[in-house]
Amino acid sequence: MRARCAKCGQEHDVQAIEPSFRRPDAFFDVPAADRERRITQSDDACLIVSPDGRELRCFARTILYVPIHGEDKPIGWGLWVEIEPAAYHRIGELWDDPDQGAEPPMACTLANVVPDYPSTLGLPGALQLRSPTLRPSLRLSPDSRHPFAVDANAGVPFERALEWRSWFAHP
Repeated sequence: MRARCAKCGQEHDVQAIEPSFRRPDAFFDVPAADRERRITQSDDACLIVSPDGRELRCFARTILYVPIHGEDKPIGWGLWVEIEPAAYHRIGELWDDPDQGAEPPMACTLANVVPDYPSTLGLPGALQLRSPTLRPSLRLSPDSRHPFAVDANAGVPFERALEWRSWFAHP
């Protein structure tokens, strides 16, 4: 499906655009000169050691599926979450296990600021492993009154999903 972009006036294949973040926001808080020494990273996981080496922050990349009203297919947000070190190690143990989806959900907090909302850093959620070929899914707390959590849990109109996609068509 193609739609005209409000930012550039061009038509984009909106089904091909999924909002996503390349790294957790904390990655960019580490000075570039220190990243090689303090960060271990991939497209699925990120570990950040504090400057003094005493604290470890653990992050995993997830997909938050948000229903689109009147559509069969949800929009998938590629979001990073912060998890406890024990959860990070458990994910590592189960990474190639075809039965990893049977693992109970793991507590997490959102680790990216979503544009056009009050700060989303720290929103509580649950990470659910699915399979070795799929990224874990994310569900934001259904008790949260934060506008992004409300939208994610209740779903959004098609026009809002288009707006989200436009943010990432032109970062």
